[in-house]
Order: sequence, then structure tokens, then C-alpha cells
Amino acid sequence: MIKPKSAVNNINHILDVGTPLSIFESYINSYHHYIDFIKFGWGSVLIDNEFPLKKKLCESHGIKPILGGTFFEYMIYHYDFESFLAKIDEYNLQNIELSRGTISISDSTYQNYIRRLSAEYFVMSEVGRKVSDQLTDLTHKQWIDHCILSVDAGASLVILESRESGLSGYVSTEGNINKDLIDSIVQQIPIDLLLFEAPIKPVQSALINNFGSLINLGNIHLNDILSVQSLRMGLRSDTLLSMQPQL
Repeated sequence: MIKPKSAVNNINHILDVGTPLSIFESYINSYHHYIDFIKFGWGSVLIDNEFPLKKKLCESHGIKPILGGTFFEYMIYHYDFESFLAKIDEYNLQNIELSRGTISISDSTYQNYIRRLSAEYFVMSEVGRKVSDQLTDLTHKQWIDHCILSVDAGASLVILESRESGLSGYVSTEGNINKDLIDSIVQQIPIDLLLFEAPIKPVQSALINNFGSLINLGNIHLNDILSVQSLRMGLRSDTLLSMQPQL
């Protein structure tokens, strides 16, 4: 089993998909103390003119901005790694998400990307496919191997894919987590090194009830920040019976 590098838990990783600045400001100013990362998804940085102002606001509150893994895949597919790196430097980002859920990247190439970037950046590596079908779905062994590859190469966090829908990757199309898969992964990798994409309440509740309130949750919608914190604290019926009071 891989040993944890450091204690990283209770992460709330929020997904922004083009929220107008005035609304974005209201959420950040009100709930910044519950936010660790904000991911600007779908390559929106390339078309959202308000991104620089959003990034500045995040950083003023100690929130770490990060671009989604699809931006990385877009740059690699249409351009190259150096072009991707140039954009990261242009935006002055310290946190990077890598993925290969849409395009094919060999293990050795992907590992080299992580190794190179992790020397200078906080790297998250996403594991899982964007589209679920029998031809492309990862086996349990592939999930574990890809997670181990990411950590061994230097990734600080491994993201388990479920997309913005919460109905993909380690989650079924019915919204049920694959607990057997997760149990297999955490036998090899400390759960503190995992970030579970969990944008919907059934998945958030199942993860908290099964793995505790300090589990790292990702792709949370801006308007669900207090909802997730309430679940973590057992203030909602979905987790009330399994959480200890924190008042």
C-alpha cells in the first residue's frame, strides 16, 4: 500500500461552468471558508472573459483556482504539451488537473507529464473514462493501476471520475457508488490521496456515510456548498444517523 504523503482531507472542490461574475462573487464572498479549490470546467477559460476577475477573487480568499482535465486534453490533442504549459504560465496557475478520459495517452507518456509537472505544480490526476461502455470501461485492476501510476509519478491527488452529472466512472447511471471498486482502491492508496467527483446528493451522502465526513469531494456545484457542508456535519436526514455532532 502506498503511504500518504501528507494529511489532505475534507476538501471541497467546486465546479464553475460559466457562472456570471456577480453571482460568482456572492457565493465566494459568502462561503469561501468552505471552499478549497474551484475548477473552471469545460475549457471555459478560453471563452469566459470574466475568468481573470474570478481567479483574482478566489486567490484573495485563499481558494485555489484550477482548470479542468478536459482543457489539458484539448491542448494535447489539438496542440502539444508545451502549448498547454504556456497557457498554464499565461494564466499564472499553481494547480493543474490532468486526465485522459477522452483521448488516448500511453501510460509512459502520461506518467512523464505528471513527473514533469509535479516538480513545480500541485498536480491532480483524474482516473476514469468520460463515456461508459463495455469497450472502454476500466476494469477494477485498471482503476487501481492508473491510480497507483498517478501517485508514483508525483500526483498530489487522484481524482475519481464521475463527470459533472455524477453518473459515470465509479458511479452507475442509476447514481449508486461502486463500493467494491472504492474498497479495492483504498486498500492500495490512502483515501486522503483521493478526490471523489460527487456533484449529486445521493453520491455525496453515500460517500460520507461509508467513508466519513472528511472524505474529499469534487465537482460540487456553487449552489450546493452549504448543502454539502450540512451533509458532512450530519445536519441533514441523509447523514444524521452516521455523523457525530460537531457543535
